[in-house]
Amino acid sequence: MANLERLGEVFSNDVLVLGGSMAGLMAAIRAKELNSNLDVLVVDKAATGFSGAKVNKGACMVWILTEEDDFDRFRDYYVREIGCGLEDQELLEKFAFGSRDLFNQLERWGAKLLREDNGKFIKFPEYPYWGWYSIDADLLMTLRSIALKLGVKIVDKTQSVEILTENGRAAGAVGFDLINGAYRIFKSKSVVVATGSCCWMVTNLWSPARGDGIAAAYRAGVEMRNAEFSNMHDIGLRGNMSSLMGGQYSIYNEDDEYLAPKYTKPFEPDVDIGIFLGMEKEVMEGRGPIGLEETEILVMNPLAANGLLFRWDRPGTIKFWKTLFEKEGKYMVDHSWRPEVVPAFLGECSCIKVDHEMRTSVPGIWALGDSCRTGSALSGAVPAPCRLRGSGLGWAGVSAIFSAQSLADYSAEASVPVIDKDQVKKFKEEIYAPMDRKKGMSPRDGIWRLKEVMSPPRYALRKNKERIEEALARVKEVREQADNEVSADNDWHMLGLCQDLKNMSLCSDIVYHSALTRTESRGWHYREDYPKRDNKNWRKWIVIKQKDSKMVVSTEDMPLERYKSKP
Repeated sequence: MANLERLGEVFSNDVLVLGGSMAGLMAAIRAKELNSNLDVLVVDKAATGFSGAKVNKGACMVWILTEEDDFDRFRDYYVREIGCGLEDQELLEKFAFGSRDLFNQLERWGAKLLREDNGKFIKFPEYPYWGWYSIDADLLMTLRSIALKLGVKIVDKTQSVEILTENGRAAGAVGFDLINGAYRIFKSKSVVVATGSCCWMVTNLWSPARGDGIAAAYRAGVEMRNAEFSNMHDIGLRGNMSSLMGGQYSIYNEDDEYLAPKYTKPFEPDVDIGIFLGMEKEVMEGRGPIGLEETEILVMNPLAANGLLFRWDRPGTIKFWKTLFEKEGKYMVDHSWRPEVVPAFLGECSCIKVDHEMRTSVPGIWALGDSCRTGSALSGAVPAPCRLRGSGLGWAGVSAIFSAQSLADYSAEASVPVIDKDQVKKFKEEIYAPMDRKKGMSPRDGIWRLKEVMSPPRYALRKNKERIEEALARVKEVREQADNEVSADNDWHMLGLCQDLKNMSLCSDIVYHSALTRTESRGWHYREDYPKRDNKNWRKWIVIKQKDSKMVVSTEDMPLERYKSKP
């Protein structure tokens, strides 16, 4: 221990949770409730209970399979219309019924859960297979308070960078303080990755999701799965790039032609890739730009028409959205009566592979929420949580519940890990290397170059072999710059951006290697050179892992014989 303390500040615990939003806090609370003797620590690069991209920055709607809903009908619908035959149907069933457990759990903790005046869940005739309920953005503060009362410890303003390993199992993590740069060493029997997805800092609400935990898990030997489905888009105002929920039903081309009937179905459960391919087609054929009839959002889309953002007394949520709308109105580029809209890239790479208890392929490492949504195979052939509004928060909470028992049992029974001091020292040298470069590329420049290869439709939506290989070559260049050329300019927050660039570029590499491998079109993965779905050869999952410092791509057969619904 003495040698470790010379390298940095040392923390020892049983359960180390990376990420202090809904999934991370719920996992910490449940582990403590199941075994009060466990020493549980939550580490967040912002502020635990105030960070994340879903609760305090979203609509705060939670998906639920109500008691009135028929799971078999829902499953058939999901397989046919959403997951496109690539979903884990057994996990889908577990999630659907687990959504009720989540509701009961949140009520037990005293969260304010809002439904209709008659007490029933929110239902729309257009979406007959499921329901919703609403929460306020102060939920995370409630969870933080509960965690602290149970004895959960919290370390904020600390960016976790690498996961420590010992003989093929988790041994903790290392990172640094974003305020003073102190190197921090976390010695732990188990590690829970709850740091969210990777969204490449393109769109404002999704900007905090930078692939921290995904990249760290990959470098620790954890398998990734279904990364080719990491291209979530929504309708966005040019110059603002905010997500306009339901905007696909309110757009027109330059000839004043209504586009929804051409490229999307009535009352889609969420936005579909077809509308974006259609928007690009309209522009390429000379019928652009595409304009938004804003008044129709309140008529054509039932989610927006019912005023879900402002329907209940939710002070935190209402304050956030009003502030956002006012800010975006002030800086809006296009003030015309029908402003121009474009495909707004959101991303949502969430590819850590997990089993039904959220265990990864490396013993002692769990992954939750947006870190593992597509990697769990719950989503199928769509990005997370695309095409099932409210399931992002639902999955964050349900995945934490699924993990709790195995996490608590393992952390109680596992031996105390032996920290490899050489590994800790090596990671420290790599993390702080950008601080030693007096001159070099700004990480902001690298991040901008990465955005240019992740978000344009020619790469993100409409792929072929030539362009995927072009994207991989550009990503490789950025990765090399991130490893060898970026300078933090003697600023700790800039050092954080250097790590973000390294992690986001690695996620990009994983995404495009997966996309190159899947030689078919399915769901949100569209290949011009393979435009049809190939059920004979491609009802299987693509798995990527690091072996001997190289990226290895393989496939995993689905247990189709056990599945009840057929695509």
